[in-house]
Amino acid sequence: MYLKVNLSKIFRFQNILFLFLFIGCSSSQIHSDLSNDSKILVRRWTLPTHGPFEAGDHGTEYSNPVIFENTLVFGNRSRGLVSIYPSINQQRWQLPIRGGVVSELIINSGSVYFGGGDGYLYSVNLENGQINWRYEIRNPIVSRPTVSGKRVFVTTSDDTVYALDAGTGKWLWHYRRRSLQTATIYGASSPLVDGNEVIAGLSDGFLVALSVEEGQLKWEKKINIANKFNDVDAHPVLEKGIIYIPSYDGALYALKRQGGDILWRFDAGGSKDVVLDDQSLFLPSSNGTIYSLQKNNGKILWKFELDHGTPTQIILTDKYVIVGSSFQYLYAIDRNTGKGVYRFNAGYGSGFAGSPGFDPMHQNIYFFSGAGNLYAFSLRQPFRKNRVHGATDPYTFDF
Repeated sequence: MYLKVNLSKIFRFQNILFLFLFIGCSSSQIHSDLSNDSKILVRRWTLPTHGPFEAGDHGTEYSNPVIFENTLVFGNRSRGLVSIYPSINQQRWQLPIRGGVVSELIINSGSVYFGGGDGYLYSVNLENGQINWRYEIRNPIVSRPTVSGKRVFVTTSDDTVYALDAGTGKWLWHYRRRSLQTATIYGASSPLVDGNEVIAGLSDGFLVALSVEEGQLKWEKKINIANKFNDVDAHPVLEKGIIYIPSYDGALYALKRQGGDILWRFDAGGSKDVVLDDQSLFLPSSNGTIYSLQKNNGKILWKFELDHGTPTQIILTDKYVIVGSSFQYLYAIDRNTGKGVYRFNAGYGSGFAGSPGFDPMHQNIYFFSGAGNLYAFSLRQPFRKNRVHGATDPYTFDF
């Protein structure tokens, strides 16, 4: 079984690498007019995390920086799990892990949960970096964990959903899908917990709902008529009784929460979560395009095509959609019009795969590049009027 998992992992890496290179090499410079305009984003610092001979060896980084109070936690393949003070770019603690961190992180109740390259699911104390517990899953490719109540749920790329005790790591149940071994995209769907059901996507193209208590199958819905890859790797997003979820190269679906009946579909897929606002929905699609859609019917409001590669998870701010490309660039897009306003070059072939981190209080954004560089940006703030009695210049910057 372990040999199978490793071979499957190799094939996944080969397929996703081929896909990225094919898209990157076949694309033209669509947005060569865009620059890294400091009126939009200001780069604060860059933290290299790979050694001089490691950048080419470790490939793409899939983990994500997470902000908690005055600290930032990130994981990568070289250094394991790291906590820093982002305001001064100073390390707080580090936890080396064999194989590094290969999943996205989540912080809950003073602990960090993630999947390690050694095949374990970890819970780590956020304060001191000590391991609370670890559970051997063997498959190192896991979703971003979901913590609900006293349980942690995670999906693996071999279509197994686990439920563990969040405090002790004790196994509670698992649901294993018997699916055909076909080529799949790197990653797995982060489970959604709603009421007494756990909902997750699987690599055979199905969305399943399982009992929280025992893991029994409640309902399933086929949502991928695959062109090449069957995967449903995105996290299901739930709002007002409707689930929004894309399949990788199929379509985006709006489904009824109860039973999974289809309300509408939009013919562009993805592996990242959609982001919602009051009236619209934002989809980072695997075809290399960011879409803004009407939430009630999936009609296009605007679209923005990347120069190269596939998009990361997006950050939605008051004015912008911030997104990275798997191949080279970081973009800021006008939220209302879809017009590109900013492009930062991370280096040829050194793009972004993991989700970015966003600190809305301080308007700071953190991106991890495939070359192992952690970038810190700040959204440029407008002038602020600050009238002080007797002052000759009443204007100051917000930062």
